[in-house]
Amino acid sequence: MASIEPLKTSIRIIWYIDGKKDSETLTDTPPTPANKAHAQRIADMVEQQISMGIFNRDQVFPDSPKRQAAFFGHYIPVWQTAESGTVSPSTWKTYKSKVANHIEPYWHDKQISKINAEDIEHWVYQVLKKKLSPKTIIDVLNLWRSIWRYWARHQKHPNDPSQYIKLTTKDPEDINPFTRDEIRTIINSETDQTLRNLWTVMLWSGLSSHELMPLAVEDIDIKQATAHIKRGFVKGQHRVTKNRRRNRQIELLPIVVNALANQSSLVATNAAQTVDILDRDNHTYQNQQLTWLWYNERTDMHYTYPQLEKRWKRHLKLCDIDYRPLNNGRHTYASQVLSTGAVSAEWLANQLGHAGTDMIHRHYGKFIPSDSRHIIRNLDSALKFTISPQ
Repeated sequence: MASIEPLKTSIRIIWYIDGKKDSETLTDTPPTPANKAHAQRIADMVEQQISMGIFNRDQVFPDSPKRQAAFFGHYIPVWQTAESGTVSPSTWKTYKSKVANHIEPYWHDKQISKINAEDIEHWVYQVLKKKLSPKTIIDVLNLWRSIWRYWARHQKHPNDPSQYIKLTTKDPEDINPFTRDEIRTIINSETDQTLRNLWTVMLWSGLSSHELMPLAVEDIDIKQATAHIKRGFVKGQHRVTKNRRRNRQIELLPIVVNALANQSSLVATNAAQTVDILDRDNHTYQNQQLTWLWYNERTDMHYTYPQLEKRWKRHLKLCDIDYRPLNNGRHTYASQVLSTGAVSAEWLANQLGHAGTDMIHRHYGKFIPSDSRHIIRNLDSALKFTISPQ
């Protein structure tokens, strides 16, 4: 049953669905006889639609602040539909997890037009900061903004209430690259030839662990001492490099060329595998014929990160060397190269696949004094500066 309730300056329409009371107020509608008659007709229509099982609040009350489109939660599936194909499956899985855990429970039932700066500040400073790092909060906030914009693009003058949030991340931890003595110990004490070759390439090529794992014989040009980096392996997915800059040809040190030549001979009898490589559009795939360099006989595929990490930890312990993660090989290469003083940061950035030198100076390269004492001698020779005797 539906009914009307006249108020001072408006009329409320009341109805019940499954025994639960609900209502909608016709604002700016004084309870005149004509307005009450109009409201009663709406109430009768609501009652009829409920009895037929076709009642839709948004259609009957399109300007209601209670309509689905008025709430933040309405735009979460809109965002999902529009953006699920714009990033890799592994990235999308991370996005969905953050939305499900930190955004949807808090914002789903909030009227989106009424969200203000203070609401966002309370959420960030009083809720998220108690359980998340600043970096993760920034990621979550960016996802919130992405969802909010699907409402804002239909508004004339939307004002982003999250624009006043200020978050700073802590300085990254020291990368702690391996010294040359440690590198010698790591490589020379390895008894498994494949792992010995792998550690050599990892420490002296500048490849990230995700680029190193799916490296194939077809990527290597032994005569030219180069490798073409075409793909990565992230969260169980082969995909093209994350940006065009990372699809690159790198120059290889002789020690790396020798290790790759040796490893190529070890897998020479292995058959090439047809591998689906996810393209940069995150939708289509490339088929490539690849002979894995770091072949794992138990899985009939290349080693994965957990498999290598287990062997790496065990080997460092045997070497009595402090543990650093696999990707420290990339940092070590950058630091060792810079410590020679023999190349420019621009050359190193190209080798690592960066568009500029900012990441080199800020993150990867750390000058290693114990491995760079020769530089001052080279500098003295280059300057040829002397003082005449008095």
